[in-house]
Amino acid sequence: MSMLIDAHCHAHSLAEEDLRRLEDKMIIIAVSEDLESSLKTLSLTEKFENIVPFLGVHPWNLEEITQQEVEEVIGLIEREDEVRGIGEVGLDGERGNREKQIDVFKKFCKLSAEYDLPMNIHARGAWREVLEILRRMDVESAVIHWYSGSPDLLEEIRQNEYMITINPAVKIQPRHREVLEAAPLDMILTESDGPYEYRSLSLKPDMISDLIKFMSEVKKMPISEIEDAIELNFRRIFK
Repeated sequence: MSMLIDAHCHAHSLAEEDLRRLEDKMIIIAVSEDLESSLKTLSLTEKFENIVPFLGVHPWNLEEITQQEVEEVIGLIEREDEVRGIGEVGLDGERGNREKQIDVFKKFCKLSAEYDLPMNIHARGAWREVLEILRRMDVESAVIHWYSGSPDLLEEIRQNEYMITINPAVKIQPRHREVLEAAPLDMILTESDGPYEYRSLSLKPDMISDLIKFMSEVKKMPISEIEDAIELNFRRIFK
């Protein structure tokens, strides 16, 4: 039986008892948002074997934190052997200082290429710009989380062997549903982005199982095939 995959989760904000319940059922890519959450994400790897730690600085946080803190997160990525990837990093086309976001994002892309680490990316409203930067900076492995951009860009993302994630919000977000319908299964991962409140949904890893069922209905494929494909895609992230 395949393990469920939560390819984008803020595990540092979840209660440890909730993580414990999922330990034998789900692999969790735990993304970070700043120095404090990066350190906490690393600490979770000492307690849970199913946590895959990604360190980074969320573009929304760049207005509040210092350049020194960004450099400290970069230092953790360079020093700590437990780090498996970089994230949540990226650009936001609807919020924040774009020039600063681009500068920091490029620093993380350089790290990804240098240390052969996959990236977990926030790209809301900046989908094409993010893709172009990834390509220019020779990033080999990337997950663009909660992709709700144009379906027309999906083939370019796939040609570069990057992945996208589908979120439980696909049930209520029409553009995200269009993406699910259009995207080939070999480029899709599942995510919760939990814990996060989105409209009427309280997003959390427990929702992945129902998300898989919904995806099987949309794709008209057996649940087991969806699960197997997503686990295989997860393995491919790490080349």
